[in-house]
Amino acid sequence: MGINIPTKPENSLWTDDQWKAIQANGNNILVAAAAGSGKTAVLVTRIIEKLINETENLNVDELLIVTFTNASAAEMKYRIGKSLEEALVQNPESAHLKKQVALLNYASISTLHSFCLEIIRKHYFEADIDPNFRLIEPIESSMIRDEVLENLLEKQYGIENNEAFFHLVESFTGDRTDAELHTLISKLYDFSRANPNPDLWLEQMVSFYDTEAIASITELPYFPIIKEDIQLRMNQAKSYLLNAIDYANENNGPAPYLSTLENDLAQINTLSSSSWDNWQDMKFSVESIDFKRIPALKNKADFDEEYVEEAKKLRDAAKKEVKNVLIDWFSREEENYLADLDKMKPDIKTLSKLVKNFAESFFEEKQQRGVLDFNDLEHLALKILLKNGAPSDVANSYKNQFKEVLIDEYQDTNMVQETILLLVTNSNDTKGNLFMVGDVKQSIYRFRLAEPTLFMTKYQEYQQDGEGSGIRIDLSQNFRSRKEVLDATNFIFHQLMDKHIAEIDYDEAAELTLGASFPEANNMATELLLIDMKSEEKESEDELSPQELQKNQVESRAIATKIRDMIDNKFPIYDKKLQQNRPIQYRDIVVLARAMTSAPDMEEAMKIKDIPFYANNNSGYFETTEVATMIALMKVIDNPYQDIPLAAVLRSPIIGLNEEELGQIRMAKKKGYFFDAMLAYKDITVSDAANKISRFITQLNNWRELSIRENLTALIWQIYQETNFYEFVGGLPGGKQRQANLRALYDRANQYEKTSFRGLFRFVRFVERLEVRGDDLGTAKTLGEKEDVVRMMTIHASKGLEFPVVIVSGLSRKFNMRDIYSKTLLDKDYGFASNYRDIEKMIVYPTIMQQAIKQKKSREMIAEEMRVLYVALTRAEEKLILTATVPDFEKTSKNWLQVSNQQETILPAAIRAKAKCYLDWIGNATIRHSHFKELLCEEKIKTLLTDMKLQIEIKTKEMFLTDDLEKEKSDNWMENVKAHKQVPVKSPYKDEIERFMHYQYKDEESTGIRAKQSVTELKRQFSLQDSWSDTSILKEFQKVSLDRPKFLQQNKLSATEIGTAMHTLMQAVPLHDKPTEKDLISLLQSMREKDILTEAQIKAINVNQIIAFFKSALGKTVLQKKDKVKREVPFSYLLPAAKLYNQTNLDEHVLIQGVVDSMIEEEDSIILIDYKTDKIEGRYDNWAAAEKVMKDRYQIQIKLYAEAIQAISGKKVSHAYLYFFDGQHICQINIEEGI
Repeated sequence: MGINIPTKPENSLWTDDQWKAIQANGNNILVAAAAGSGKTAVLVTRIIEKLINETENLNVDELLIVTFTNASAAEMKYRIGKSLEEALVQNPESAHLKKQVALLNYASISTLHSFCLEIIRKHYFEADIDPNFRLIEPIESSMIRDEVLENLLEKQYGIENNEAFFHLVESFTGDRTDAELHTLISKLYDFSRANPNPDLWLEQMVSFYDTEAIASITELPYFPIIKEDIQLRMNQAKSYLLNAIDYANENNGPAPYLSTLENDLAQINTLSSSSWDNWQDMKFSVESIDFKRIPALKNKADFDEEYVEEAKKLRDAAKKEVKNVLIDWFSREEENYLADLDKMKPDIKTLSKLVKNFAESFFEEKQQRGVLDFNDLEHLALKILLKNGAPSDVANSYKNQFKEVLIDEYQDTNMVQETILLLVTNSNDTKGNLFMVGDVKQSIYRFRLAEPTLFMTKYQEYQQDGEGSGIRIDLSQNFRSRKEVLDATNFIFHQLMDKHIAEIDYDEAAELTLGASFPEANNMATELLLIDMKSEEKESEDELSPQELQKNQVESRAIATKIRDMIDNKFPIYDKKLQQNRPIQYRDIVVLARAMTSAPDMEEAMKIKDIPFYANNNSGYFETTEVATMIALMKVIDNPYQDIPLAAVLRSPIIGLNEEELGQIRMAKKKGYFFDAMLAYKDITVSDAANKISRFITQLNNWRELSIRENLTALIWQIYQETNFYEFVGGLPGGKQRQANLRALYDRANQYEKTSFRGLFRFVRFVERLEVRGDDLGTAKTLGEKEDVVRMMTIHASKGLEFPVVIVSGLSRKFNMRDIYSKTLLDKDYGFASNYRDIEKMIVYPTIMQQAIKQKKSREMIAEEMRVLYVALTRAEEKLILTATVPDFEKTSKNWLQVSNQQETILPAAIRAKAKCYLDWIGNATIRHSHFKELLCEEKIKTLLTDMKLQIEIKTKEMFLTDDLEKEKSDNWMENVKAHKQVPVKSPYKDEIERFMHYQYKDEESTGIRAKQSVTELKRQFSLQDSWSDTSILKEFQKVSLDRPKFLQQNKLSATEIGTAMHTLMQAVPLHDKPTEKDLISLLQSMREKDILTEAQIKAINVNQIIAFFKSALGKTVLQKKDKVKREVPFSYLLPAAKLYNQTNLDEHVLIQGVVDSMIEEEDSIILIDYKTDKIEGRYDNWAAAEKVMKDRYQIQIKLYAEAIQAISGKKVSHAYLYFFDGQHICQINIEEGI
């Protein structure tokens, strides 16, 4: 059927499409509203037009208006109310308008959760629940959930002959804890609740493991995912080979390679054109690809070396793609893949049953407590609206009540919400009353289980002419941004977004068109600022600073410099209220980031440039010093026998002890709890520290009594008052924020006391759970919305907002792939997938289902990240700035050049699908801009026709890591110094300055000695002392943060990193028998899956060296006395400084710390073993020569270990050995002589 739209008035400011969205009726309507297209104004106007049109006789309580947030609902109600009042002023006699004003407070304008709550409140008897329930916050819900789940598992452990459960535990948990099973049940519960029928979804999850009727992998429901992935990789291999052929065809290119490359390409093309309907044929086809040896080049001087190397690299990349297909999909036989699923079915069935039991127990527990959580609202509403698979009487009553249901942000709806909405709307396809507004390109909440495919299905089914099941209206005009911003967004996303990768085509209907009017202005071109992290100068070999930290620092300083330049140069901003240009202000600028990890570096960079700054951070609360101190104190009040919290409190300003005094306390009682040592120290010592401890113990006893008598908030406030801690933190840098954090702790404790939980003990456990799960809280907000500061926020937090200047930062930050590489994966279509663990053989296999879902989740993640980037770019009104670091711009740009000569606008699917960060997309897109072509002087770049103005800047990291990082302010005397002028000698502060300049500290000799030293540092110091015979050098050892050396920048591990990896493995090797190569490989795989070791570390480990150790005499001793072996034993030990530094006048102590690799503790003696990964073979003429060097190098370390262990344990260290993995050498250290 067609659409009857009233004629738009000539003076109307609405566009034709907006007018259509306001006036269309008679069917379900989907409005695809692009960023900045005025969708909220359209939605409000549609509602007002319906309400003031008395011929429709529509009342406001006959509309259901669903928004995404409570704030949006409040704003919507305010706008409607204001418009009704304005209409009433124009027509004061209208009884209809008066009625609407009166009914507005009863209208259903809310979030879907609030609407569900309304249904439950009215029809609670239909859901069989107590009407006096209390709605609880997620935090309280999670606490109840944890208790219920722990009780459920404990009950399962207590059931006799519960073999199915115990097999599940063995299959899905580690050796020491069932935390993984706890997490898995919880995740499955949450995931299932995003479906209208959770139990049915769990049953379907089990059905995917039923392979009785499956003869081939090609019959599996997820086979299309496998097929698509293989085709995508083969297309990528094909692309690599085509580029290699291009290099071979260049003048002076390696033309002799052509025949081989073309043969490779022909094989790939043959495979790509195969039918793909038989698994064995597919496997045979991939295995049959034969990459012949590439011919050697004669007269190499005749060929361009760069072209030769690039051709080789590209061919190697193609070979790697084919190899990875074989590894990922064909490494096992087809029958084994299918058998894995069949063997896992009983476990999955048990798991499904456990989740159902948990869901039932969890709801029952909440019912007993008289509470409901937000998840319950939707499912209880669904229970009321749906009876026996059909709309209930309650649902039909809502259908009759609501003449239209309007939904904002429809792209973020999930399946449960969709079902609820359909139950209260007219389901007649020819006369639907559902009005949906959204933009699937801004669907960025899949992690909350939003389902953008709901939007896309309707977008494809609905027609613009109204024929079919609904009406589709596209709003593409953008009234927010300048042309420069829109051109940049369109230029990038025309190359990135299509249905295949992003789940939507970025076509003419989707692209942004200019709707706003701005005066002409210069310097509004979109900027791409790239910081080249490759050093201009050769770096020292022992520079080991964390690269990621340096990237954040450099980029932050680059951004701060850019902002300072814009402020100082009065960058013009168009003020829409003033309707004229004005100089930019700090509040006009926002820095967007995917995550807030760089916020501390950004804050520091802004301080350097005197830029007021606020980071809207939703984490880091528990890490703030003041909150961490208070949490530690509450733990001690709850239970003083907790060493780490107690030490933290004693060291804090509340008590004020220093590290040396803490060491003396431990010396007072070397064994047992630190609290007992503290009491012993107080009793035997007369000192200022002992007095502080006495006062603290008195306070602690009072606080413990108070915690029993009074509530939690009274205790916290009493601590603030007694200790003056609140006032103290107010005097520190950032005092206002610190005090706000302490007030927030008080407020959160107050909120906690209103839950079904009470008391200090439970509150401490609650905080610990939050910390373990990573559910941190944001620091307390101390800033108003109108403060003149530069703001930093996540891209998600910026959704729906707009700013004159937007800086999108961290574009080279890697996507978070943690969920994809998890051992367990969840999917709405295929349920649950994981590795198959063969318990008998202790081998873990990736299942074909896991691999398929992994690829599916990867594509979904890529699509989501692409939409997140779209949201970021469309926040800017006038100026868009994109920033990123690149490890080596020359190499990175060469990678981008590989796609720069293709004819199609859209980038190759494989390039987009394999992106690791936003810069991978932006770089490959902008390389095809004329500005990049000019910058790189590359004639072969095929630029795309565009009006986009792009300004590209390539900076070096040295430009932002100079020595003068202090604030760029200086007084007149500094200006005189810079100008080589004389500085005035006369000064009222002359005498005082001279006194300060000539002051000499009486204990100056002690200032060069650190109060705490690691044994490793001491070993290095004594080595230098022997080499240089200069004790002054000992005072210079301070921890520094240096650049990572180039060999590490090339992904090679240092000797230290390899040693750490070997030690980590040695700590984990089971001692029940001599480990085999198979055992160690299985262990390494497990450690990789648990993120204990990286792939690079695993590759660097020589398992044969580990096996050789256990075959040695020392290794056999370890195995024989395995029950007496302790590994990775940390210690702290207080030593007189004079004993270490040969300075007899020193009356100080040094706290040394270390970790013993392995020790065998007999009844009256101890054997120490320290593993070393030093290079021995090939570096020394023989072992005797090497042994002398090694003894000199390590004897101080081992002697310190021995002295510390003897003092702490009270047992004699009888022997101490070094074991060198390289060459399998054992070296005994003589510890009798002492240090």
